[in-house]
Amino acid sequence: MAIRVLLADDHIMVRDALAQLISAEADIELVGVAADGREAVLQAQVLKPDVALLDVSMPEINGIEATAQIRKYVPGCRVIAVSGLGDPCFLSQMVAAGVRGYVLKSESAKTLVDTVRQVHAGVDCLPDDQPAPPRPGRTLLSQREREVLARVATGRRGSQIAEDMGIAVKTVDTYRRRIMQKLGLQSQSELVRYALALGGGIGRSVPRG
Repeated sequence: MAIRVLLADDHIMVRDALAQLISAEADIELVGVAADGREAVLQAQVLKPDVALLDVSMPEINGIEATAQIRKYVPGCRVIAVSGLGDPCFLSQMVAAGVRGYVLKSESAKTLVDTVRQVHAGVDCLPDDQPAPPRPGRTLLSQREREVLARVATGRRGSQIAEDMGIAVKTVDTYRRRIMQKLGLQSQSELVRYALALGGGIGRSVPRG
């Protein structure tokens, strides 16, 4: 029986290329294609794929949030990140959200196809040179931390974030420290770069379909 795969990527050329690659495999069936994280979660609930291939940086909902929600609503679906972001902080958050594989877009088509087969068979395929990943959910950012991070991505300063959220500036600073600790970031500039890389798809959710 073919492995049923859902694909989500916001770049049309990448999405089309990956769709063509997956569809060419006799033992893999592409059952759905999504242009953002929100659509991916909704399609996963309807289609119940065996494997979901998700980009990390997507609009509406990023790959981290989409992974967590797919794992919640469709626990039988195994998620693989397919990303151009190789930094350990992105890997750690995707693993905390529940991914079983992480493939960089710079890797070969064979690597991706092999990863789909292995993950479907129950084998985790994560980079060998990364530190031991956290247990799923252990270091995933909280809703409030994601709200702060989303505002960091828009260039809001600490006092502005505090006013937006109706909390004290010191509380904002505490959230930022927690975020940096969970992500293994060493400076505010790294935090800003992480937030910008995820774009607008931070801190949103999709109701169960």
